[in-house]
Amino acid sequence: MKFFNGVQSPRSIDYYLRVLLIILITIFLINLLVSFFIVSTTRQQSINYVTDTIHLYLEEALQNLNAIDHFMIWTVKNDPLLANIEEAEGAEDLPESIRDFRSRVNDFQYSSGREYQFFLALKEESFFFNASPLQMEYSEYLEAKTYFLAETKRPADYESLYTWQSVKLNDEFYLYHSLEYQNRTFICLVSVEDILLPLRNINLGKNGLIVMENEEAGYLSDPSQVELLQTQKWNRLFSSYLLFKESETSLPFSLHVSTDHFSAFKKVVIAQIALVLATALISVILFIILKYIKNNVISPVQLFSKNLSAINQNNESIDFESSSIKELEQAGIQFKELINEIKKLKINVYEKEFEKRQIQMDFLKMQIKPHFYLNCLTTIYSMAQMEMYKEIKEMTLATSKYFRYLFQTNQNFVLLQKELDHINDYLDIQRLLHDHAFQFNSVIEPGTEKAKIPPFALQTFIENTVKYSVSLDEQIDISLQIEQIEAKDKNWINITISDSGPGFPSDVLNSLQKNILLSNKQGNHIGINNVIQRLQLLYGEDYSIDFFNASEGGAVIVLILPYLIYEE
Repeated sequence: MKFFNGVQSPRSIDYYLRVLLIILITIFLINLLVSFFIVSTTRQQSINYVTDTIHLYLEEALQNLNAIDHFMIWTVKNDPLLANIEEAEGAEDLPESIRDFRSRVNDFQYSSGREYQFFLALKEESFFFNASPLQMEYSEYLEAKTYFLAETKRPADYESLYTWQSVKLNDEFYLYHSLEYQNRTFICLVSVEDILLPLRNINLGKNGLIVMENEEAGYLSDPSQVELLQTQKWNRLFSSYLLFKESETSLPFSLHVSTDHFSAFKKVVIAQIALVLATALISVILFIILKYIKNNVISPVQLFSKNLSAINQNNESIDFESSSIKELEQAGIQFKELINEIKKLKINVYEKEFEKRQIQMDFLKMQIKPHFYLNCLTTIYSMAQMEMYKEIKEMTLATSKYFRYLFQTNQNFVLLQKELDHINDYLDIQRLLHDHAFQFNSVIEPGTEKAKIPPFALQTFIENTVKYSVSLDEQIDISLQIEQIEAKDKNWINITISDSGPGFPSDVLNSLQKNILLSNKQGNHIGINNVIQRLQLLYGEDYSIDFFNASEGGAVIVLILPYLIYEE
């Protein structure tokens, strides 16, 4: 190998790369043999460890479920405490009967584990209560109550005595066993996460995961986890995939296990010995490589970097012709010419990003309306005082739907049907607040509800109409019409929102027609401003929005958007 001293004519960087490549190939072949041995050893150890551990867990889980099955069968049919609950003559006897039954269940939980929750439903009385301490949120308990009271309507058969099924409550998966006997339905419910909790201590590596699958319901996990599992299933070089089938384990579920071998077992004794031997040889080779790179690659690159720093400090008198690599000479000159353009581009990108973040922040501010939320709570409280239970149910349901959509919608586009459902939820609340102060009519062309639009685009205008047009003096009409049109060889969604109210004030209408953002010093009109800004960000010039007052009175908004099908 020849080292260069003194002044040398510039050589192409390809020349130095070819020399370096020959050296690196030698190192690569040595490390390849060592790495292959490490990988094969690690994989086998990992697979054996995971397989043995999960088999032990599955055996224990099967014993646990069998014990629960037998306990539930005997209890629902023979336990005299259940008869005491059914035969309770008054409200004073019922708490004591329930307390005795819960004590009975709690005693059993010492062997089964408190993650297994028990519930009792009485069909004739439409009575449902937890027979063990709750291990879930109250909202999940209410959802479970609704689900299992509906489930008791289905007749039970002998084949279902040992059948565990799956259900999703409030975005969390559960397994449950439901036994029905005469008027009684005894239920055991356990979270999938709690079932898998003992397996979380298994060393599966950084990217390892365990996913449960039920034969009837499919994967009992988040779609992201399932997608990652499907990806790792075919990536056998860095991970291994194990399947414990439901039919083989006699359990009501299958387990899919993916192990990341490289991060699970970092230190293997045999691999360490091999690496020590390889390091001695590699050190000698690396010394030669480093010296060669220092003289012919690193030094020119350092000089090039120094020149670039000088350019960054606006020093225009820089000479790039002293480099021994001619590509660096050419790159330096070109970089010097481009640096100013790059600075301008960075400023433009920063300004655009700042504007986008500001609009997004305004969008979030628009969604958070504590006064509306407080008005809903105050109305519910007033209804409760007047014992208007039917109206309370309607108000609570409409409010929960409204705020669920409000806080869960964080995408640029939503399905038009979801936006229409959200409008209906909002108007249901307003009807309860304002009685018959307005009439809402909608004409939706079939098929258009599958289009995608920005979230809250329509609801904002409907809300603005209710806020500024609805009064207790007279009833107004609010209309929404959506149809598909074709223009300029493209399909469009034509959305028209109108009302019979007083219409836009002249100053507001003038600003809207001239595309001037409305003043929002007191927080007014921030919703309309935000919708227009988001439309500009999402569609550019490929949309139109018109504001005007109808000749017979009332405000009219015509919004035309590209007709794009929403895809999940």
